[in-house]
Amino acid sequence: MVETRLTGRIFLAAATLAGTALAPALANAEPAAEANWSTLNLTVSSANRDEVPRNAVLNCHPAGGTHPHALSACQTLNAVGGDLTKLTEAQSTCNFIHKPVTYTARGTWQGRPVTFEKTYSNKCIADASTGKVFAF
Repeated sequence: MVETRLTGRIFLAAATLAGTALAPALANAEPAAEANWSTLNLTVSSANRDEVPRNAVLNCHPAGGTHPHALSACQTLNAVGGDLTKLTEAQSTCNFIHKPVTYTARGTWQGRPVTFEKTYSNKCIADASTGKVFAF
């Protein structure tokens, strides 16, 4: 009986020491995982004051948020390392009607701050330039 209690206490002490030893390692592991997390607050606004700006939250690594095309948007951003200024206009048949639209992104990409704002001459050109990133 004494041996059972002694063995139990030794096991408990060993488990406590192991848990204490792992705590700093786990604490240091969290920032690395957090560094891969990416969250952008996206806004599409028009020069027309009658139109209400639209907003979405895009999470990447893993893809999610309120963005309806999160996976495609994250793939587009992965291709440019999260740098929205590197998004270029794809081939399109957009018209040249001047109806400005502003796309804004604020947040973090893999731990780095992101600030992006660009006004395009119309929504067609903006969408052709940014893919699914602002398609919400």
